Amino acid sequence: MLSTPKPIEPISSAQIPKPRLSTWSVLSAALVAAIMSATAIYQFNQIAERSNDTRLLLTRVKEQVSRLNALEWEGIAKGEIDENLTEELAENRQSTDVILNELQQIDRGNNLSNLFSLYTLYRTKVDDAIELIAQGKIKEEIDIDTDSIDEIYDDLYAEVAILEKRYIKEKERTRRIADFGTSTSLILFAAIIGSLFHRFSNKLWVKNQALEAALQDLQQTQSHLIQQEKMAALGQVIAGVAHEINNPLGTIKASADNTHKALQEALAELPYLHQRLNNEEQASFFELIQRALNSQPLIASSENRALKRKLTAQLQEYDLENARDTADLLMDMGIYEQIEFLAPLLKGDQGEWAVQFAHNLTCSFINNQMILRAVDRSAKIVFALKSYARFDQTGQKQRVEITDGLETVIEIYHNQLKHNIELIRDYQPIPAIWGYPDELIQVWTNLIHNAIQAMQSKGKLTLATRQKDDGVEVKITDTGPGISPEVQQKIFDAFFTTKAAGEGSGLGLYISRKIVEKHQGCIGVESQPGHTQFRVWLPIGAV
Repeated sequence: MLSTPKPIEPISSAQIPKPRLSTWSVLSAALVAAIMSATAIYQFNQIAERSNDTRLLLTRVKEQVSRLNALEWEGIAKGEIDENLTEELAENRQSTDVILNELQQIDRGNNLSNLFSLYTLYRTKVDDAIELIAQGKIKEEIDIDTDSIDEIYDDLYAEVAILEKRYIKEKERTRRIADFGTSTSLILFAAIIGSLFHRFSNKLWVKNQALEAALQDLQQTQSHLIQQEKMAALGQVIAGVAHEINNPLGTIKASADNTHKALQEALAELPYLHQRLNNEEQASFFELIQRALNSQPLIASSENRALKRKLTAQLQEYDLENARDTADLLMDMGIYEQIEFLAPLLKGDQGEWAVQFAHNLTCSFINNQMILRAVDRSAKIVFALKSYARFDQTGQKQRVEITDGLETVIEIYHNQLKHNIELIRDYQPIPAIWGYPDELIQVWTNLIHNAIQAMQSKGKLTLATRQKDDGVEVKITDTGPGISPEVQQKIFDAFFTTKAAGEGSGLGLYISRKIVEKHQGCIGVESQPGHTQFRVWLPIGAV
């Protein structure tokens, strides 16, 4: 607070009083400070808004590229680009280019150059593949390096995700600076107001009421910001799930299209079966169909490519004109070894026709299996998201299956777990407990998400459950770098975080402990390099 200066001691018989700051001087200084602070805070908020706009555009790019990838692989998988697919590709590419143009216009620091380069490289590779298909160059199409295209797509997708995080951090950083400026301004204004209160004591009560109201507004604003961050986290989870569910949907569409085409071709050739094949060839033909129906199609891998080369060499011994194409068909049907039973068929003049015919007849069965698996995967994802997002407003305890909650969170983070993290489930039989399922899912989400981040998406994650005393114990263990003893003492404190700015609020473990304590349970941690384990004990309880 500004205080009234003491008079200068006399240097002569005449006393010279020290000048005082007038009320208007204080108010003028306050006005200048307010204008400067408001200008600075506004500029920082504008920067934060631009960062947020960029992040939103990047999210749209990620969704658009995922949609384009599904459409393009649909054409590559079918080996045919029809008119409808061409139209869809053109529309989606145009939408993607519009978004990228918007990003280029706001990319003042050339931060997105790697993104544009990766997208151009991906576009070139895919366009070359699609051009081969459009020109009907079957041999060149087969030689397409799909793994290389997938790697470029994964790099592009990862680059967008990294940029999203970078702009989220930039937004949070500028928001904090703006908040600091706001707090500093409030402190400065409080000091000025205190000085004025000292001068105008009769208005002290009114000014104090105004200050109290301002502080209450600030607290409400902070609560609103915390809620916004919670909703932003849910939005990021939904974006990840949308990417996950796009793959099975693409599989379903491609399988359905393949089945339709294969059945049309099979029905057209069916009347000629007895005319083209003798009895011995027909026996070999029907045995091929039976084996195909009882086999499992192979998933593409380097080992399978070696099997295909071996099969092609065996077929070439029968002087087949298109041995490689026939090998592709047999591999699709799950026939890749012990093909001696096909000798009567392959030695005849109609061998290649018969294999194609058999492939068309069994294609619907194979594609139906793929559709069922894709539907099952989609159902699991939707169920997990529904369980994750559900909010119980009754406030009543329910019977809770702990493993169901753990599996819901695992399904939500499937994309982060499926690559380089080994997941171990050590579930021992445990009884259901009475509790609040939505809140417990938040606990498992915080602990599993922290473990994934600590391991930097590479390591071993172990989930274990067992019955202990009159309750159940859940252990979540990761092989990350560990937590130092000093940090372990503060890890459950509110607003304490070891993460980089913008990556965490420091409330996750604090909220988790409050939820566990609400269930009359306890939570603890033990950690050393390469081994960090969180233990949660919950009583079985009663309603």
